[in-house]
Amino acid sequence: MSNLRLINETSASNVTKISVTDVFSADFDIYKIIIKNVDTTFENYQYARFINSSGSVVTASNYHYASQYLRSYNTFLEVRSTNDDEFVRFGVQDIGTEDSNGLVAYIFNPYSSSSYSFFINQHSGQGSLGQVGLKGIGVLKQTASMSGMQFYPAGGTYETVTVQTYGLRVDS
Repeated sequence: MSNLRLINETSASNVTKISVTDVFSADFDIYKIIIKNVDTTFENYQYARFINSSGSVVTASNYHYASQYLRSYNTFLEVRSTNDDEFVRFGVQDIGTEDSNGLVAYIFNPYSSSSYSFFINQHSGQGSLGQVGLKGIGVLKQTASMSGMQFYPAGGTYETVTVQTYGLRVDS
């Protein structure tokens, strides 16, 4: 039996944001999120925020993150921030290259109201300047129960996007 269980698959087209709600629960402590089939009207970055158990998007300045970009056309780039109101550069969005897009993130303890919500992510894509790889970490320093996440491009709209959420079972 697999340790991954598909909880939800949400697809959208021609939207500025995609919200994946009611996917985090007491059933799992670790979740795997895959964002794929991304095609946007503007080449830039994808952002992310948590959605709390009341269904509200968390916009408080409690997001902390760091990302490393490996670019085929330039030197590496490190981006980090504390006390932000979103996870900036959660992924790279491409124009017209949906087959080369692939973002994978692992979310830790999002449903727990007694610990912070953490993530690690990695992404690869093809932009107009060349190939980009990304690895990142982050935390929402808020002890509240989260039920989902919202993703959105830094500019333009998602012409297409699919978000898959899996629960990761850990056998003891």
